[in-house]
Order: sequence, then structure tokens, then C-alpha cells
Amino acid sequence: MMNEKTTAIKKHLGQLFVKSLSLSHALYLLQVMREKLEVRNLQDFDKEDILGELGSLQHTMRELNSEMLKIHDLLKQS
Repeated sequence: MMNEKTTAIKKHLGQLFVKSLSLSHALYLLQVMREKLEVRNLQDFDKEDILGELGSLQHTMRELNSEMLKIHDLLKQS
């Protein structure tokens, strides 16, 4: 039983790391957009791009939260 739990925890910790990379990428893209806005005014396509990245961030954060809850639940099991 403990071996299965260890395997599951390792799997979810790995997923947590992989999903965190998606979070970093979305934040990086928002930073690039911010730098572009330093040299020009906000354009309509900027609004769409920013909203798209914010949506991506929300989705990734939900996935991260789900993985953290799975790890929490596995650790709380007796």
C-alpha cells in the first residue's frame, strides 16, 4: 500500500512541476507584452492577447490547485 501511495505522490509532484512550467511561460508572455506596451500604446490585439494569457494562467492555476489537493489527500490518508 505504501509503495502505491509513494508512486502516486511522486506522479502528482511531477505533474505539479510540469504544470508550473506552463505557469512560468504564461507569466513570461505577459512580461513580453508589458515590455511591448512600454514602446507603444495599447492596441486591440494586445487586449485580446492579455486576456488570453490571463485565461491560460487561470486554467493552469486550477490545474496546479487540483494537483496540490491530490497530494494533500494522499498524504492525509492513513
